[in-house]
Amino acid sequence: MSLLQEASIVQRFSDGEVIISEGIISNNAYIVLSGKVRITKKVDKKTVVIGTLQAGDVFGEMGLIASTVRSATVSAIGDVSVGFIDKEKFDEMLNLLPDDLRAIINALVLRLRSTTDMLTKIGSELENTRKNLKPF
Repeated sequence: MSLLQEASIVQRFSDGEVIISEGIISNNAYIVLSGKVRITKKVDKKTVVIGTLQAGDVFGEMGLIASTVRSATVSAIGDVSVGFIDKEKFDEMLNLLPDDLRAIINALVLRLRSTTDMLTKIGSELENTRKNLKPF
């Protein structure tokens, strides 16, 4: 069964409204049904945009797979509709996979989280360096 079929509850968000917040415990995965969302991450005291998602894209799954807090904040760009899958239903779907495959997926999620953190910091440092460079 697809995530879209499992996303039986639909929520609507207006422009700029936060859908999930970085650092909060994960309890749902989401699929964008319409519109776009912006993904941001805090680095030091700055907010860095790390991507956008559109209809058909899924977010919030990493925290559910790895049983960790949210790694980023996701906000609506314009009017957005999302379907969500609660942790219990998500875990049911995940438990259908063989144990060794779940272990591989968990390792990939942890590696992706680490890589995202590193790239976000590098992007922030690059932006700071550009601001500090003076034209000759």
